Amino acid sequence: METIDIIMLIGLLLMITALVLMYRCARKRLPRRKMEELAEALVSVKKDFAYKLQRFDYLLEMIADENEHVSFLKRRITQLQEITEELEEKRGKLDENIESLTNIQAELRESSDTLVEQSARLRTEISYSEQALREIGQRIEYQKKIKEGLEIALGNIPAEEVHYLSKPVFSMGITPSVCDHLEARGILYIGDLIPLSEQHLIETWGVGPVTLEKIKTKMNENGVWFGMDVIRVGSRWFRRKQ
Repeated sequence: METIDIIMLIGLLLMITALVLMYRCARKRLPRRKMEELAEALVSVKKDFAYKLQRFDYLLEMIADENEHVSFLKRRITQLQEITEELEEKRGKLDENIESLTNIQAELRESSDTLVEQSARLRTEISYSEQALREIGQRIEYQKKIKEGLEIALGNIPAEEVHYLSKPVFSMGITPSVCDHLEARGILYIGDLIPLSEQHLIETWGVGPVTLEKIKTKMNENGVWFGMDVIRVGSRWFRRKQ
């Protein structure tokens, strides 16, 4: 507003100067032509001054618009700075959380590796324990058989001897090669076949289906079978009397 007042003051001074000049020219009785030229010049100056004033108002409006735009941009910049600071703070917290999760993950991985090792060790120990229990059970069963055999030998347990089980394996009429194969594995008597299973003979010792059927037929003809409840005493087999 101060700049506009200065410009208006300058314009007013120019107009006063022009009037003074016109007055002096009138006093000196200048020719009419010069007076007209001076009047035209004054009008031109006035128009030019009005145009420049209008132009100046337009520039002021543009400056005001620019100032408003700049103020808006400054507000936006301030908001963006606040948002950036907030995001930086959140990023810092996120980095802390990520670091914490990484540490937890490392601890979990370490714990998992420890648990895997412990699990493997426990499985091995359980396997050994189960094997030991099986062996203990076998020894207990063997001791029970020995005890029962002694009781039978002493006559404390009523039992009858199964004479067929004391016969050699070759008496069953199977081929010599199969007999040699079984005898090489400690199967000397028919009674040695009783604790075994058909599947075991086929898969482990390679007894063929034809030979197995012949063995089963011979055993059934003589009243014995696989898994029969008998007690061995030396090279003799007994079963309890009902």
